[in-house]
Amino acid sequence: MLGLFKKSVDVEVFPAVSGRIKNQGEALAGVKLKRGYYYVDDMDDWAMDYTVTDSEGRFVFPELTMKSKHPNSLFPSIIILQMIKLDDDRYQEYEEAFIWGAKSRGIKHISYFIERLSMLDCDLVNPEIYHQIIDEEFPSGSVRYEIQSICRWPELEAIEVEKRKVYGEW
Repeated sequence: MLGLFKKSVDVEVFPAVSGRIKNQGEALAGVKLKRGYYYVDDMDDWAMDYTVTDSEGRFVFPELTMKSKHPNSLFPSIIILQMIKLDDDRYQEYEEAFIWGAKSRGIKHISYFIERLSMLDCDLVNPEIYHQIIDEEFPSGSVRYEIQSICRWPELEAIEVEKRKVYGEW
């Protein structure tokens, strides 16, 4: 009965994305990519959209938001699984590698995700690694995020190494 009176709110599911895909340093033109999200406890299946790289291997996805009553539940779990992967038969050996794989928390975009998703620099030959991010200004104390990716952000990774010296390793 109480669920009938819950208001829908805007949930920021995925920030705008822009990046570049290469293979051994060479731009990959015309490669199909898929992006998906799954709002835990609120969706039955993944929502997907697609894009194709341009002649320089560049791609974009628009920002995604959705309406949901779930954040107004009595005990809401506000976790959104995010992923970007290849979806191209010519590169099947790389289709399992994450260009982006992360768990977003809350109904607003995470600034660390916005920053990284605005400059994805990926080479298919890079090994997939887990990037660890410490958000020392999270309202309830520091929180750690993990991004699974073949992309690299050298300047940002150097900052995270310094933070781990203060807050400790995982």
